Amino acid sequence: MDDDMDLNLFFQELDLIFKTGNIKEAEQLVLRWMEKAQKEGNIPAILAISNELGGIYRVTSRFEEGKNAYSIAVQAVKLLNLENTEQHGTTLLNLASVYAASKNNHEALRLYEQAAGIFEKCGLSNDYRLAALYNNISHVYDELNELDKAELNAEKSLRIIETLPDFPVEMATTCTSLACIYLKQKRYQEAERNLFTAEQIFKKQQGKLDPHYAATLSAMGELYYYTGNYVLSIDYFEKALEMIRVNYGENISYASTCRNIAQIYEAIGNPSKKDEYNLLAAQVEERINKI
Repeated sequence: MDDDMDLNLFFQELDLIFKTGNIKEAEQLVLRWMEKAQKEGNIPAILAISNELGGIYRVTSRFEEGKNAYSIAVQAVKLLNLENTEQHGTTLLNLASVYAASKNNHEALRLYEQAAGIFEKCGLSNDYRLAALYNNISHVYDELNELDKAELNAEKSLRIIETLPDFPVEMATTCTSLACIYLKQKRYQEAERNLFTAEQIFKKQQGKLDPHYAATLSAMGELYYYTGNYVLSIDYFEKALEMIRVNYGENISYASTCRNIAQIYEAIGNPSKKDEYNLLAAQVEERINKI
């Protein structure tokens, strides 16, 4: 069997579906290919497909299924004797991202640091993957409210990505990460400058807006909430909400964005809109908790 040909076809089909934003159809495709790979005992295919499946489960807030998918990928790495390779590091990074998304921050940090060690040993000290990893570590420290460490890792990410002009989206996501830290530190002008840079980068990209733009929009909403511009805040949060819905469905990020909008309506004295968005959030949270 020609493994490369099969995987090329898989990725072509998956890319076409991702361009439509139909995450459910993408999941169905990946599951069909996974079943085929498992029946044939095609370990390289299982490694590639399980990494994609884990990503789908992560963005749809199905964290236990995501952990299981990435754990299959880790086992495939071991069976293929690929430990301490770039593929191993990437798989650990993916698994860590699910732990981070499910707020298991200490396990996420352990896995991220293991992946960072592998990338550095592989000579990837100036690679976009290491930049993305430092950015992810920054997010975890931000969640733990260890803002100095969060800022340090975001800056490490930025130093790498500034030397890589072919990765503008990674540059934009790193600027957004730094801005989120500045928001917590009430450094609003620095936050706004970084968010403006990120927004311009995303808008300059051709084709459909990158899904990561949703995080920038949310951060803009947060900035204008803190600085008292409630109209702009609602506008940015609602744009973020729509991007999340279109790209990922009504996941946990969708629910938290609804909560943010409800908080703004409470601040401006509109209880009916506050209740509307809190109800939306509660319905999504209830559905996710049943999964």
